[in-house]
Amino acid sequence: MRFSDLLYGLAVAGLIASPAKARSLRKMQPTGQWVVNYDEDTCRLAREFGDGKRSLTVIFEQFVPGDKFQLMFLGRPFDPADISTGTKATIRFGPNEAADDDNSVSFVTVGSVPGVLLGAFQRLAPTSAQEKLAAKQASDAKRYYEYPPIGSARERAATWLQLSKVLPYDIELETGPMDRPLDALRQCSWDTVKSWGLSIEEQKGLTQKAYPSVPPSSWLSSDDYPQEMVKQGYGGIVNFRLIVDASGLSISCHVQSSTRPKAFDDIVCQQVLKRARFHPALDANGKPVKSYYRQAVVFRLGP
Repeated sequence: MRFSDLLYGLAVAGLIASPAKARSLRKMQPTGQWVVNYDEDTCRLAREFGDGKRSLTVIFEQFVPGDKFQLMFLGRPFDPADISTGTKATIRFGPNEAADDDNSVSFVTVGSVPGVLLGAFQRLAPTSAQEKLAAKQASDAKRYYEYPPIGSARERAATWLQLSKVLPYDIELETGPMDRPLDALRQCSWDTVKSWGLSIEEQKGLTQKAYPSVPPSSWLSSDDYPQEMVKQGYGGIVNFRLIVDASGLSISCHVQSSTRPKAFDDIVCQQVLKRARFHPALDANGKPVKSYYRQAVVFRLGP
């Protein structure tokens, strides 16, 4: 069980692997400009690529300021009939960054347009071995650890985005430099912080963000999977935000986005508010202050 994407494993029959086939790559040019959409709970950065029946839209969705975002791809090419159950997508921002090849895929429909939502939260680059080691050492020592920012230079150098292993072919979106689009997305996210009753200046100056003092793996268990959803075979993704007070208690839980059904939303906030505990955020002077914490839960039936 993981909690960066919390996976509930209820056993189902496994799939037999088929021999790997050579995959073709289709490069797609943009047909519009980057657009940032402001929402009370999320910010979205979107752009359309391709033409006609092969056109698609990529959407970067961000729930709190920083380097992380969730990716969604919408368009007619994403026919569920062409995509296998249990598909794992590979994402790569090129030409310099490494591939991230362990992203679960959920089918979505926006209006009448089909698409896929990647379960894991992305950065421009996957977490490095050194960062993973530093994070583990901090966790073992019960210390705070902040992943170093990607930085504008690396974002500027990223000029295309590849999505592999989802469609019968792989696609490469010619995005152009990603520094300005991602900076606009972060600015939108900072603007939403104020609507949560928090000071942008104070939050930008934190010397420590709120982080769990009780392991997130204990916040939810497979027993919390709604039984009606198990019977109906439903899975879901719930992105939620907690407001954490200066004592480290969660004082509110808000679902920022969800694939529904609502039963998943309700169980997440009910159980997390009861079980989550934090080391509080510290301001520029080291004083505990109210802040926020964001997480996602993936409810999935299967291995």
